[in-house]
Amino acid sequence: MTIGRRLGALTAATAGLLAALPLATAGAAEKTCWSIEPIELALEDVWSYTYQVSWCAEGTEIVSVDPVITHQVIAPVCSWVGSVEESVTKSPDGRARTAFNLSEFFCPGDIGAKGVTPWAIVTLHPDGTYTVDATGIHP
Repeated sequence: MTIGRRLGALTAATAGLLAALPLATAGAAEKTCWSIEPIELALEDVWSYTYQVSWCAEGTEIVSVDPVITHQVIAPVCSWVGSVEESVTKSPDGRARTAFNLSEFFCPGDIGAKGVTPWAIVTLHPDGTYTVDATGIHP
């Protein structure tokens, strides 16, 4: 009987613990994710650059930021150098994130400026909103 009582008490304790689990996790914030509309910059018939950022938040906290850069070299004499500078920084209040990318294409001769650098800056908020702060192409 002692084994039966212990088994019964263990079963009751396990059932009580399992019943309490939904209450313990009910207050946890759900993870929600978004993506910005792609930012497209180009030098017609030479190259194109697209910057897109996805991010996820749990409640009022951004928990991940994933920038993606895609490029296309159209003029055969040009080449993609790559991302030369990128960052994701917290805002002073710690809630928003600012994502930045500076990339580079190299085109020799008269086809376009050598070392052309497209860039973009985007601020992301944990409620799914964002602003495109600035974009540009530097020769």
